[in-house]
Amino acid sequence: MARRFSLFAIWLAFLWCFPANPSFSLETAEAPDGVWTAIIPDAFPRYVYTWRMRSDGTYREDGLDVVKGTPIQETLSGRWTVQGARMILRQEGQPFVFDGVVLGGSYSGTLYFNGRNISRFCAARGERAPERCGTGPDVAMASTTFGTSIPIRATQIGDAGGQLPVQRISIRRR
Repeated sequence: MARRFSLFAIWLAFLWCFPANPSFSLETAEAPDGVWTAIIPDAFPRYVYTWRMRSDGTYREDGLDVVKGTPIQETLSGRWTVQGARMILRQEGQPFVFDGVVLGGSYSGTLYFNGRNISRFCAARGERAPERCGTGPDVAMASTTFGTSIPIRATQIGDAGGQLPVQRISIRRR
């Protein structure tokens, strides 16, 4: 009996040293490198953006006017960072910041201009743009309280209001 108790105590000590933190995370899934195609429905509804993400933390952005089929900008560049499921894209030389959550092959959140919320956005991995962004609660806006765990929901891309359940995600500033 004492031997079983000793083994149980060692097992508990082992679990205490290595806690499990469940989350939807790019660190446990795939890196965001590759092509992502985005829409920004509230601020730029006629345009589709393509982000070419590299594993070194940089990206290149091209924009296309869907109606005319013409480019809307020169290729822009920027840097991306990932912390758990949260991904932030910052354009170089421009005050635009994309702040959102990646769930599998979708990325959605809020576009900021000079720190001010100007639109929601959504992107899908690959060359095809999402048809529309969901209308659910704004993921990035809900995650601005750093250092706390807050329940959030992420809207499924292309689904008119359907919601994907998300466990608690801890957002911490390093």
